[in-house]
Amino acid sequence: MFAYDKLFETKAKSKTDLENEAAGKETTIDRTRRLFYGTCSRAEQSLAVVYYTADPILARDAMIQQEWFEPDEIEVIA
Repeated sequence: MFAYDKLFETKAKSKTDLENEAAGKETTIDRTRRLFYGTCSRAEQSLAVVYYTADPILARDAMIQQEWFEPDEIEVIA
């Protein structure tokens, strides 16, 4: 239903994702992007995002590479 690993590209798209993309259908990534936007856009003063992942360094690097966040905006807590 929702897949932050796919949104942040730390997990490959599934066969179904690729098929839906090719057919112009809504994908898990589309739904996840809308949910993430809705969540983040509600913040009025500050925002903290908690993202649980098996590989926090990979996730941090991917979010910086894709320009979701700046390096100083991410704190990895292990």
